[in-house]
Amino acid sequence: MKNWETDVLVIGSGLAGLRAAIEARRAGTRVLVVSRAPIGKANNSAISKGQFAVSGGEFHPGDSAEQHMKDILAGGGRIGDPRLVSVMVENLKDEVGFLRDCGVSLASRDDGSLRYGKPPGHTYPRVLGTARSFGVDLLDPLAARALEMGVSMEQGVTLLSLAGGGEGTGGAWGVTRRGEPVFIEAAAVILATGGAGGLYLNTNNAPGSVGLGLAMALDAGLSLVDMEFVQFYPTYLRMPGKPRVMVFYEVLVAVAGAVLRNSLGQDIRELYDLNDASSLTRDRLSRAIAAEISAGRGVGPGGEAVIMDLSAIAGMEKYRRLIPRAVPPEVTELHVAPVAHFTMGGVAVKPGGGTGIPGLWAVGEVAGGIHGANRIGGNALAECLALGRAAGGAAAEYSLRAGQRKGRPKYAEAPFDPGAGAEDLSPVEETLRRAMSSRAGILRDAGGLEEALAVINSLGDKISGRKSVSALKLGMMLDVARAVCLSALMRRESRGSHFRLDHPGERDDYLGNFLVKKANGEVEATFVPRGNPAYK
Repeated sequence: MKNWETDVLVIGSGLAGLRAAIEARRAGTRVLVVSRAPIGKANNSAISKGQFAVSGGEFHPGDSAEQHMKDILAGGGRIGDPRLVSVMVENLKDEVGFLRDCGVSLASRDDGSLRYGKPPGHTYPRVLGTARSFGVDLLDPLAARALEMGVSMEQGVTLLSLAGGGEGTGGAWGVTRRGEPVFIEAAAVILATGGAGGLYLNTNNAPGSVGLGLAMALDAGLSLVDMEFVQFYPTYLRMPGKPRVMVFYEVLVAVAGAVLRNSLGQDIRELYDLNDASSLTRDRLSRAIAAEISAGRGVGPGGEAVIMDLSAIAGMEKYRRLIPRAVPPEVTELHVAPVAHFTMGGVAVKPGGGTGIPGLWAVGEVAGGIHGANRIGGNALAECLALGRAAGGAAAEYSLRAGQRKGRPKYAEAPFDPGAGAEDLSPVEETLRRAMSSRAGILRDAGGLEEALAVINSLGDKISGRKSVSALKLGMMLDVARAVCLSALMRRESRGSHFRLDHPGERDDYLGNFLVKKANGEVEATFVPRGNPAYK
């Protein structure tokens, strides 16, 4: 068994993890970043378009952190946690300078000023991006800076269980690609493991984004919040022989004038009262497209897409860089459909990312509470930067204090049997993804959610008692899927990305959050009204 020891353990090497690692190392602690994939690669930050929101930018001096906060809370259906949002927007103001200092090249105008965008949901232009619009252009410089500062890094290791318990963290258990068990002892742990879009059949998430960090938190006794809210990106390319990549509707439709049509040639924006660009948020557009496909007005194989008509765009060359390279210039009709994109729900955290376990933080997509029912564009990477910075500093301070103590808590043995052998459970995972997509996707109702829970329970019975790493991972996926479906079933209204066909309206008595916890091996959900101190 491999046994490592550090002051601050960061699980995940996306933007949140690297930003936290740099801040923790800056405080003088030993920092170890552990990643399933190569450092800074194959995660949702790396495959993003490298865009992040900042407040009060030079492009529009009328903007402010306060206005950014109002936009986030309004876009999230009024159930986001203002305390978390406040920390996020206040911490963003220094991040542009930090990124430039790390060597990140940001998109700029001819006069050298930064180029700010205004996706739907933002009052002012405040979204910046990398010069090439690639997320990896953020991560490569940060990974290099972290190494330069002396941050240790291990890749090819999947961590599966947090050590310790309610009295404090002791590190984490995991496994290498070769199946070797690993125990990492740490005074402080930062979960930066990303979301759970991979629980769905069609997703644009990086491979492995199946919510293992969320399940680790559940098993450690922590609560998850807002798990019913899964954001779907509305326009993903769905054409035979073409790669499935994002088609950037925020510019092509909302700005350039591309038209979304169903198989009858009808303008979907007109049908669903989405002509105002500010109303063209991801939740509303995904819902409209899903409704057209569900009604049999889709196009392409299986009728599972709609048309994005580019012919109405004037000056197409200006926008050519936003069209997937595999699409020839003469093609003016793209087939697009929604895909699982972002998990708004996550670990219930305090301002700055702290959890109910001393010495444990959660940042980035694995944390919940900031975005509420829906995330507006540009705030995912902004959250990673702002909260990664906050958590890294706090974890370093905690570890320096904890280093003076002896006997940090840890499990006596791994939560899996290294000798159990490999199991191919991919067909079972496929069954789970199909159930989540068909019953717990964009359009939901009580019957479908109950069917999804029944599938989840039956799959759990199939792996009951198994101790292999594959069975452990599948059980973790089932717990997270159960959290999504149970929360969605109990929220008998529609809000943000959560739409119930049998409860289409928003209700004030659901102005609050569902908390999911694991008790005696069972996942349970409880509603907590907004502002109730029981939330944290």
